[in-house]
Amino acid sequence: MTKIIRAFAIGLVFSAVALTQNLQGPTLAYAQAKIPEAVVAIVDINQILQASEPSKKAEENVKALLKARVDELNKRGDALLAEKEALDKQRAILSPDAYQKKLSELNVQRQNLQREFQVINGKMNEVLVGIRLRFREIIVRIAADVSKEKGVNLGIDRAKTVFFNPGMDITEEVLKRFNKADPKVDIKLDDAAQGAAPAKKN
Repeated sequence: MTKIIRAFAIGLVFSAVALTQNLQGPTLAYAQAKIPEAVVAIVDINQILQASEPSKKAEENVKALLKARVDELNKRGDALLAEKEALDKQRAILSPDAYQKKLSELNVQRQNLQREFQVINGKMNEVLVGIRLRFREIIVRIAADVSKEKGVNLGIDRAKTVFFNPGMDITEEVLKRFNKADPKVDIKLDDAAQGAAPAKKN
């Protein structure tokens, strides 16, 4: 009986040792795995969005479209003003009710015109935001290409960096390639929900 108990105890000891080894194996292997050394590059995305030729061209195109729409609204506003002046000249020969009715109609048109001004301005802002988002995606892809060529494995936006060695900055190279790529966007103020059609390279 004593031999049986002794053999059972020895079996438990071996089982515990084996279990411990199995639990420690993956952990030790993970701990001993070599983590690649971080090679960091910094890119100032906001600077590229502000200084790049594609961004400037897109903004100019949006402003040109906005101006065309605003000029159209201004013409309608001038026409309403002329109608108001003509109505005032007829006030002496119109009944008070007739005058007030026509005046109310003109006021409604004027209010609608003001709302259109606000909508157009809002659409312009939405379109510009959409363009910047699409350009940002392209800038990130270009930055990744530049980083790969330089052996970089970690890229950080300048806006999220407190300090860094200037030698890490690849902004100028990314800006140069972004200008060369010259991505285009199809701009439509009437399609503010989408902001702009997908950017495409020449």
